[in-house]
Amino acid sequence: MSRKVDEGKNQLVMLGTVFVLIVILMAFMMNFNKNSNKANVGTKTEIGKNIGKNNSIASNGKYQVLKVSDGDTINVQKVENGKLVDEVVKIRMYGIDAPEKTQDYGPESRAALAKIIGNNLVEIEVKNRDRYGRSVAVVYVNGKNVNQEMVRTGNAWWYYEYDKKDTEMEQLQANAKKNKLGLFSKRGYVEPWIYRKEKKAQTSTKPRVRRK
Repeated sequence: MSRKVDEGKNQLVMLGTVFVLIVILMAFMMNFNKNSNKANVGTKTEIGKNIGKNNSIASNGKYQVLKVSDGDTINVQKVENGKLVDEVVKIRMYGIDAPEKTQDYGPESRAALAKIIGNNLVEIEVKNRDRYGRSVAVVYVNGKNVNQEMVRTGNAWWYYEYDKKDTEMEQLQANAKKNKLGLFSKRGYVEPWIYRKEKKAQTSTKPRVRRK
């Protein structure tokens, strides 16, 4: 009889020991996961800070478009809790080149971009910075790629010099040309990069007028 009692006690002790070990193991795992999450959050925060520091803007959050300068350049400011925060940043849209404001179809291109954006908040995907210090980025409105939309509708050129591998952009521009959309509906259109080059050449060769 006493042997059975002793065996029962031993089993209870073993079960109690196993239970304690399970509790300790669970507590350890919870603490480990908690610390891991903290580490991950910290890493994401640092990445966000670096993007903002290096490119003037972070690729997250929503932004209000304050100004549409032309068909490929906008000024934006971040929105948090319905309020504008941080500084105003100029964005040069990646992979496209719109007619200059002084160029034929320049005003129409600008109006097309303003219409696509409307009063909607935009999302920004930063690619790099250009030589003028502007953030070069892809702009999204309600999930729509605005850069592609400008090319698809013939309101901007595919800037292949800086985006040569984008076959989708190439096809969008080919379709716009074929269907004579936007700027391609007019004859004698000139690529904006050629227009700028010619204008610069004219300025440099223009004789200086001496003041008396």
